Amino acid sequence: MRIIEIQSTVDRQGKLTIPARLLGEMGIVSGDTVRLAYISKSSDRPLNTYSEFIITPNGIVAALSEADSDVREFGIPNELLEAANIPFGSDIEIVCTDGAIIITGANLLDTIPDELYQMFVELDISPEAVRTVLMSGGSLNE
Repeated sequence: MRIIEIQSTVDRQGKLTIPARLLGEMGIVSGDTVRLAYISKSSDRPLNTYSEFIITPNGIVAALSEADSDVREFGIPNELLEAANIPFGSDIEIVCTDGAIIITGANLLDTIPDELYQMFVELDISPEAVRTVLMSGGSLNE
């Protein structure tokens, strides 16, 4: 999965233009209904706290489900992890280079963009909660 970000400017009438090419790449055509999603710190007032939004043709839940369907998993035998001194249950980082795949111990929190991590801090979400959500594939089972 990749996150693509573009920059645009709101015009004097308060309108934001999204290039037709990008909408086409999303499978959105003229006349389609779209959904906007954004994050709010407030549970009482739905303010767009971070002045960002996500546009989807079928809603954020469907978009996340589609992203999950592209994920393929494989297992690393415990014996290999032990031989590499990587404790069971640790985060790992996989680096692919020409002719090699390198697996190292990693901290999942180091893989989060700084802006996103800062958002979690501002929302007073603990690093351990973020790590738990990342390790569980994006859902907190509490």
